Amino acid sequence: MGLIWIFVAAFWGVAEATVFFFVPDVVLTAGVMKFGFRRALRLAVFAAGSASLAGIGMWMWGAHDAAAARSVMLLVPAIGPDLLARAHSEIAGLWPLHLFVGAITGLPYKLYAIEAGARGINPYLFALVSFPARMVRFVLTMGLTAIAREALSRMQWIRWRYHVLALGWTLFYAVYFSYRAAM
Repeated sequence: MGLIWIFVAAFWGVAEATVFFFVPDVVLTAGVMKFGFRRALRLAVFAAGSASLAGIGMWMWGAHDAAAARSVMLLVPAIGPDLLARAHSEIAGLWPLHLFVGAITGLPYKLYAIEAGARGINPYLFALVSFPARMVRFVLTMGLTAIAREALSRMQWIRWRYHVLALGWTLFYAVYFSYRAAM
């Protein structure tokens, strides 16, 4: 695995934790298809680590000017007032648990980071919890991809793995954006 893969995973982690809306899982699952699950885990570590660091930046923005941060988040595709309200209420409760659940249920990490800053949650604790919360989702999507990779190889379709992966992500985002548009 080359440095370019590591750089892309890390950069994508930062981008999605700030204003980008495509999750790093896209490149991580491509890494699984190319290198296998174990080798691609390194990419997940870089994506989760860089996302956690970017989360501190979003935390600082939320602490400094939460209203402006929230307004900018509403410009990100598929983020609506309902997600902002959910992040706001969840960060007030058992926020560490919600970071894990939100990662799997589609609530963007960046919203939690802004709300954590606005609420004054310790930024170091927030970043510390962020890393495993990001990793859980990354490992889940990578594990599902590893299963698909194995199934494709057994069906003699391994050469189609990137086409299947692209189709899977296209379908995922078509459904997700359709669902969010209906909200």
